[in-house]
Amino acid sequence: MFAKRLRKARLALGISQRELGRRIGLSEDVVSSRVTRYERGSSEPDFATADRLAKELGVPLAYLLADSDALAEVILAVASMPPAEQRKIASELKEKAKR
Repeated sequence: MFAKRLRKARLALGISQRELGRRIGLSEDVVSSRVTRYERGSSEPDFATADRLAKELGVPLAYLLADSDALAEVILAVASMPPAEQRKIASELKEKAKR
């Protein structure tokens, strides 16, 4: 799931794998190959690198790590709301989960 969402977020931003690697501070000799491996799922970034990827792509890290596509979409939607609205949604979801 991480690999698929990473690629989707990068393409939505309209940047190359090489550019993404540069933006998160990877050394020039590995920028493209490292991001390629992350997007193929053959390698996973450490937590700090995953966090830098998410920040550079403008998505919450939780979006990249979510267990399901539905949860990932909820995370993206809620992240784009103002904090007061996020708290309201969180409260409503907690109530629904209790039922």
